[in-house]
Amino acid sequence: MNGATWLDELNGLLARFFGLGIGADIAAMGLCELWGVYCFLRRMADA
Repeated sequence: MNGATWLDELNGLLARFFGLGIGADIAAMGLCELWGVYCFLRRMADA
């Protein structure tokens, strides 16, 4: 997956699941952590 694509999708998922409070911590995360958050939120969105 293209880097910009999953980061854009992550942004949308963060907006969708804003109640989890993850958005406040995003600025301090590296790409590996962001990928983990993306995978977690994708699973939640698919459930």
